[in-house]
Amino acid sequence: MSNKTPDILIKILDRKREEIAQRSAKVSIDDLKQQCESADKVRGFIRAIENKISSNASAVIAEIKKASPSKGVLREDFQPAAIAKSYANHGAACLSVLTDSDFFQGSEAYLKQARAAC
Repeated sequence: MSNKTPDILIKILDRKREEIAQRSAKVSIDDLKQQCESADKVRGFIRAIENKISSNASAVIAEIKKASPSKGVLREDFQPAAIAKSYANHGAACLSVLTDSDFFQGSEAYLKQARAAC
C-alpha cells in the first residue's frame, strides 16, 4: 500500500484478507461454485444503469449503510427493507448494501432483506 492510503482503508483491507482466509478454510471452492449455481438469478447491475441512461434518467446507485468508520451509526432506526423499497420507488437504478460488520455494522441479512423488498 502507498503511504497515501488512509489508515482506516488499510485496516479494512487487512480485515477483509482475514475474513477471506477464515471463510476459505470453511467453504471449499466446489461448495462455493455450487452455491453460486443455485443462487437466485442476477438482476443485471450494468443493464439497470444502462436502461436509466438510455431513457434519459439519472442512474443513481443508492447506498444502504447503517454506520461508517468515521461517523459511527448513521441511522439508529435502520430498516434495510424499508430503505431499499424507498430508494427503488424514488428511482434508484441499483442498490449498494453494505454487509461489512466490523466497520459498517452491516450484515449479509441486510442484503437479503433489501433484495426481497424490491
